Amino acid sequence: MSETEAVAKAIEQCARLGEKSLETSEKLGGFFAKVFIAPTEEIAGMVTDKLRFVRWQRVLRTVDEVNRILAARGVRETRAVIPKLALPIFEESSLEEDDTLHSMWNALLANAMDPNFKEEIRFAYSEIIKNLAPLDAQMLREIYDAVQQAGMLDFRKACDASATKDNICQVLGITDEQYLISANNLMRLRVLAPRVVYVEVGGPITISGGERLTIDKGTDQVVITPLGIRFIESCMEEIAQQ
Repeated sequence: MSETEAVAKAIEQCARLGEKSLETSEKLGGFFAKVFIAPTEEIAGMVTDKLRFVRWQRVLRTVDEVNRILAARGVRETRAVIPKLALPIFEESSLEEDDTLHSMWNALLANAMDPNFKEEIRFAYSEIIKNLAPLDAQMLREIYDAVQQAGMLDFRKACDASATKDNICQVLGITDEQYLISANNLMRLRVLAPRVVYVEVGGPITISGGERLTIDKGTDQVVITPLGIRFIESCMEEIAQQ
């Protein structure tokens, strides 16, 4: 099977996955008929056609964007992407309305197809994007960029490159409440973690068992995790410099 046929088959399977959503819209037809005072079949058909049209528009947008990214990199020969990874990308990107998150889906697929992209594309990355709000993605990328600019993307150094709540709120122009909700979600996904600092008073303080005493800074100071670093790099249009 050629790559073109494989992609076509994947898209066809993706479309079938979306039929359940379309069936649900038909069930809502009765309610819409009351709202619009129109026959149930007519309203259900309008909703179904609109959903199908919008989703296919987004799939086509994904195809165009991935082709653009690969062409810009000069990639002519792509590598196959297993359905376990490719189908969720097509499925979820066809539902995504936010441009930032849609771009992450596109870049993830482009990197999976690019033989020059050497990092592992993990299945968990699809689940992470699905659980992100636009602000979550913006915050994580902002922290990644700051760590990169500081030259601390090395996993051992990144744990010391913390970002403070006040600084992030100022840079992104968000409230404390918005920050806390996004930070907690990113921690839940294990792409951010609280900064842990060692307590020293003239030397390390130890507790039972000889372990050093530490303080968990919670959401006041956060660090990007190794998973967070690789996740962002797998969802970037530009290939990160290792």
